Amino acid sequence: MEEVLLASASTRRASMLAERGYAVIQRPLTAAERPHRHGISIGEQVEYILSGKVEAARRELEHPCIIVADTLVEDPDDHCRPLGQPESPAEALSMLLRLQSRNHRVWTGCALLLDGEEHRWVSSATVSIGDLSDDVIEALILTGSWRGKAGGYDLAGPMAAHAELADGAAETVLGLAPELFKALLRSG
Repeated sequence: MEEVLLASASTRRASMLAERGYAVIQRPLTAAERPHRHGISIGEQVEYILSGKVEAARRELEHPCIIVADTLVEDPDDHCRPLGQPESPAEALSMLLRLQSRNHRVWTGCALLLDGEEHRWVSSATVSIGDLSDDVIEALILTGSWRGKAGGYDLAGPMAAHAELADGAAETVLGLAPELFKALLRSG
């Protein structure tokens, strides 16, 4: 079993790696995340934030195989407005109301630092969320499944019954670039 160091607190990312047979060490970065840049596309914002996380990982962590990632949901009305992780139930509610009955893009940036060599990817996928009744929205908020999730939902959690992948890879929506897994296989 190959060991990887995941520079993230995301349990979803850790479980995706573990499900593929990797021994995961989680060490979230201590450096403050770069603030979002305004007026640029979400894909560019993800790349910018990822660059800051890679710099922090190089300073803070030592391991032959380090994985760094960032995910943002694109506001369906503004391709330059990110929907990151909500900080409160009210913010999660606002995001869910904004995304319901619509399609939106999810962007993930991912970097693999393999023996000091850097590989980097930014990918996107489209998710379609159906109509959400008041009861469903309340249940989604009360479960806390929005915590730590860009856009306030977890496609592999309770939201799975109300959303579907319209295009792209599920891994992208769940927080890791599909290309990462291919690179890990080649390196193993």
